Amino acid sequence: MKFLKKLIKVLAITLAALVVLVYGGVFLGHHVIFPMHSSDVATIDSVRNEQFLLGPDAHPDKPTTMEEFIPVLAEQLARYNEIAEDLWPGLVFTNQSIIVEDIRGNDFYLIDPSGAVTEISRKEALDLGALRQAYVNGFSAFDGGFYLAVAEEDIGNYLNWQQCLHFGMYDAFMFFTHEGFHMREQSRWAVMDNIPNREREEYLENIEARTARYLMQRQLLDAIAQPDDPALILDALATYEFWKESFPEDYQSSRYFDRIEGTAYYFELLTGLYTSYPDQVKNEEDLQQAMALLATRDDVYTDHGVVSEGYYVGAYAAILLDRLGVDWKQELVDSGDTSPIELLSQHFEDQALPAPRSMTQQDIDEVAAQINTVDPLSNRGTPLVFRFLYDNLWWFIGF
Repeated sequence: MKFLKKLIKVLAITLAALVVLVYGGVFLGHHVIFPMHSSDVATIDSVRNEQFLLGPDAHPDKPTTMEEFIPVLAEQLARYNEIAEDLWPGLVFTNQSIIVEDIRGNDFYLIDPSGAVTEISRKEALDLGALRQAYVNGFSAFDGGFYLAVAEEDIGNYLNWQQCLHFGMYDAFMFFTHEGFHMREQSRWAVMDNIPNREREEYLENIEARTARYLMQRQLLDAIAQPDDPALILDALATYEFWKESFPEDYQSSRYFDRIEGTAYYFELLTGLYTSYPDQVKNEEDLQQAMALLATRDDVYTDHGVVSEGYYVGAYAAILLDRLGVDWKQELVDSGDTSPIELLSQHFEDQALPAPRSMTQQDIDEVAAQINTVDPLSNRGTPLVFRFLYDNLWWFIGF
């Protein structure tokens, strides 16, 4: 009996020591050794012309606390529900509510489709179907809406969100629109018989293919930024055809992501502009002109990697299809084997394309340098791992 008591005591002490050791290690890793970088001032300039001001400067009174953030999110949701059905044919991702959890304050808010806010209990949130994921910025669907986890320290941190000039500030709303489109809308689409690159490999070692796709992104942006020069679309398509023929494996690995991530990012761009700038972006004409302004920032709106590039290539092709007045969306929904860039190419299949822009060694070296350069203020990588573990422990203790 004494032996059993001693064994239980030893096991309890050991377990307590392990908990302290793990939590202490994660705490030190997150807060001391690899802290998340933060900035309460913008480090990326806004974009502006005579008609628009987009980016951080457009929100001088942006929220920095949860108390300030909830009303902003509520206004965005109400605006979204007003316009959503006009953005995609047969859209079911509308008339939505949002449950927000303040994961530091352990408070819950229910925002209904009209934008009305009600504080609710944890039990009420769970009863509605909110599923807490064990990390910050978690999201999940429930019947009639989406759950979002928000940490107050992220609301004022420009380093995490300012690259999204179509929002111009921290915004959980991007999770709502982008991931909601994935989960609610795209789940009804036709699916490829065999999805290539399920493991989401970026193929960053194939520098020439990455360079061709980078040039394609830049050319698509040029075409969006300069709507009076339709030849720029043909330049982009010439690069697309060159890349497709020169790197067939890369092409196959990208198709699904150009389709799925590209259209979700397109939907995020549209809803981000309509909801974040309601006084500036009121209709399709405003939207196209605002996109033209955003497209001048190719330092912000490009990326590298088969999957990462798909967000931009697919979205920009979709923007151009809209500008051309092409009725493309239902065809994309019904066919699991196409993407916006392929539909854009088909639209011009009867036109002769110019010679593709030659890739120079300077182009290749530039892309290689961009891939291998580590942003000292980036929150990707090791700091994010400790943030993930820290929020895991916070979730475990809180729930």
